[in-house]
Amino acid sequence: MRSEDPTESEARFFEALSAKVPDVQDWYHRDADGALWMIVSYDVVDANNCVRETWRCDFDGDRLKAGSSPGFLNWDDGVRADDAGIDLNAPEALDAGVTTPERAAEVAAAWFRARIAAAA
Repeated sequence: MRSEDPTESEARFFEALSAKVPDVQDWYHRDADGALWMIVSYDVVDANNCVRETWRCDFDGDRLKAGSSPGFLNWDDGVRADDAGIDLNAPEALDAGVTTPERAAEVAAAWFRARIAAAA
């Protein structure tokens, strides 16, 4: 986690995304080189309220990288998708350049909705 408030781009992205997918959560990070980025996550829970899967989407202002969290955002929270071992070539993954936070939110929302529908 980081101490800085969300950047304008992050705030616009999360506001637009959470309006489209209300149950997502936001997590903000800073790399060792000072780069700011965030993870948006969604937990798939079963009838017993146990988390079956956590879908995560990294956003750094320019790119979305998304897939299934290998650690339910436990050990991999604060670890970028590439470094967490998320297979960005998997059919359920997402790796996309984006031009605006609002466009990023549209792409991420469509991706999350598809994952949520597949888990239902």
